[in-house]
Amino acid sequence: MKGFLPSVLVFAFTALRLAGAQAQLPTTNGYAMAPDDWLVSNGQKWHYWTRTAQPPSALVRREPSRDESSVVEDARRLFAKGPARAMALVNGNEIVWTAFREPASEKTRLFSFSMGKTVNAMAVGKAICQGKLAMDTVAADLVPELKGTDLGAATVRDLLRMSSGTWEGNPDSTIYSPEQWAAVLAGTMSYLDILVTPRVSSAHTSLFGGKRKPGEVFAYRGTDPFLLGIMISRSTGTKYTKWLEQEVLLPAGIATPGVIGQDHFGYGHAEGNVRLVLDDWIRFAAWVKENEVAQGCFGDFVRAASRTQIANSSKTFGKLFDGYGYFTWTENVRARDSYWARGHGGQCIGWNHKNRRILVAFSNNESYMDDLSLLYRDWSALP
Repeated sequence: MKGFLPSVLVFAFTALRLAGAQAQLPTTNGYAMAPDDWLVSNGQKWHYWTRTAQPPSALVRREPSRDESSVVEDARRLFAKGPARAMALVNGNEIVWTAFREPASEKTRLFSFSMGKTVNAMAVGKAICQGKLAMDTVAADLVPELKGTDLGAATVRDLLRMSSGTWEGNPDSTIYSPEQWAAVLAGTMSYLDILVTPRVSSAHTSLFGGKRKPGEVFAYRGTDPFLLGIMISRSTGTKYTKWLEQEVLLPAGIATPGVIGQDHFGYGHAEGNVRLVLDDWIRFAAWVKENEVAQGCFGDFVRAASRTQIANSSKTFGKLFDGYGYFTWTENVRARDSYWARGHGGQCIGWNHKNRRILVAFSNNESYMDDLSLLYRDWSALP
């Protein structure tokens, strides 16, 4: 098949597989696919390695209760027949059940794909609560390279809701060409360079609708999270990767160094490039839930992030979700009261608003997402 592709595309795809990053994302039988060498990896040498929390957040492993046992058995059956590589059922900080399939294990780092967008949202919330950003902060005020562009007119609120109004991106939600991605990997182009290109920074236009304005329409793509990553860096004076470490991952209590994607210029891969071991993904998930029920500014932000802020009307992406919060999917059609971090190929964290039951899964493809949603519906229904 590669013999029929232009040489630059072959190069970009090969480099991409080595990088384990999101571009030209593959599918199989119509489902988004995450090959093992993407899903289980330590990233690139120029990516950012985090410190660990001292001490890490405590996790408790226990056997399932009688009420939980039937759902755990359903999870075992789904794991055995499906494409999952790692899965966990959690209640607060209690790990009730986990399973792994090679090459994943309790010691391997698992790639977030776009689950990292929800991690990004938490970092934005921290910047807002520290007075570094505001919901009505205009992008061009912090990123003057975008002055005079349609993208530069978007606010933090628009970006968090994936409603900047700009070009809707490639069919896989990426915003770069194979040539641009090859340049990013080679260190001759930055994520900011991609954002300022006319195609990415111009308003989406339609034959009858004209130019789209910020805030009007939800359109899922990498533009908005990439830009917020840069705005975090500019407003805080701290690189996005460092901010993510100190304001999200360390407070979440990670016990093993994580890896956060960035380009050669230090701009964070803020559309979704975080690698953590499964226990630390569980710690992050438990931390989000703790803050969702907490008082104060950040608790208010997490509650807003986990509620629908804009309708997913087109269902171009997120077919199981009717709504979108702040870089977080909402209103799962199988589990209405839930909110989700979701990544290409079947990576997910599911939460709900009434209790602390959490589902975490990493997979090779999305073919079983409906069944996984039903599993979480049953898990979250337990007392």
